[in-house]
Amino acid sequence: MKYIATILLVFMTVALVISGILLWKRRKEASDYSRIIWAVFSWISAFFTLTFIMRTWQETTTADGAFFEPEHTFVPILMQMTFFLYPLEVIRPTISRAKVYVLLFTPLILLVSVGMCAGIEYTTIYTYADLWQHIGEFNVWFRLLTLTVMLFYCFSLFLVPYDWRKSSADKKFIMFYSCGFCLIGLLHFSIQMSHAYWLVLAHQIVWITFFFAVAWYELKERLVSSETLEHEDSCSCHPIDNDLWEKILFLLDNHDKWRDPNLSLILLSDLLESNRTYVGEAFKQNVGMTFTEYISHRRIDYVAETLKSDPQSNLNELFNYVGYRQRSTAWRNFQKVQGMTPSEYIESL
Repeated sequence: MKYIATILLVFMTVALVISGILLWKRRKEASDYSRIIWAVFSWISAFFTLTFIMRTWQETTTADGAFFEPEHTFVPILMQMTFFLYPLEVIRPTISRAKVYVLLFTPLILLVSVGMCAGIEYTTIYTYADLWQHIGEFNVWFRLLTLTVMLFYCFSLFLVPYDWRKSSADKKFIMFYSCGFCLIGLLHFSIQMSHAYWLVLAHQIVWITFFFAVAWYELKERLVSSETLEHEDSCSCHPIDNDLWEKILFLLDNHDKWRDPNLSLILLSDLLESNRTYVGEAFKQNVGMTFTEYISHRRIDYVAETLKSDPQSNLNELFNYVGYRQRSTAWRNFQKVQGMTPSEYIESL
């Protein structure tokens, strides 16, 4: 069992290092710090995995270790804090970071500071009988309180309201991240209350799998243009009912669907309960553009008009507001529509 676990964890350690390098190399594709954060997390995770392998072979990871030792109670709190950095970047990319960090992390920093620097003498707890016997002591219930607060922070991600107008990630991924975050927290809590080796191994595997999944999403899914190529039949020249075009404009205008990063011709057709060929043809006949071209022009025109009235506007926030989740796509479309890059456009004002 130990040999199989070691081989698996060594492979995962190497993969974590490589994924961190890939994220770092492609960090400029994102307009936020998400890839930088996750690259650093990958390398930190690789370090802890390597440490776990070494501890396994030195036989220091045992089933009869002490419960919630101070270093295993307070140090992981710092790791839990950093887990919040990534979702804050993708759920609320325009949020005031300094203000949120102060409000969010101050309670945790106080707990860790008191626990690690206040000179508290900690009673060693080996069994549940020991725990019950010393439960009234400050050093014992304080550690339990810290672990409980850690669990609260894990589940608190579910309380963050999701709004596609402000988020640079889709809702399914946010739910996946929140569930993975909670599972890691629950496993850590269980380890501190039992020190069972299988729980420690499960924690490592879940943690690493979670990192891989997020890295894959960052590199392959998130911030990829929501534009989809329409493959309308070239010979489809059916007359389009004017009511359909009015419905399209009503949906785009009154529900801000033109800013929805997940909007596609298929989705729009489903919302209209119509055929994608008819909807695509409606755009061609009424504005002389494909669906993608129309949405691109509308988004870029909004950005250009906003910059014209206020050249100091934050360009990344504008692109995010109109529905772009990839900087390169936004710049490419801006240059295609305006005939110049955003920087050149701002200089020309």
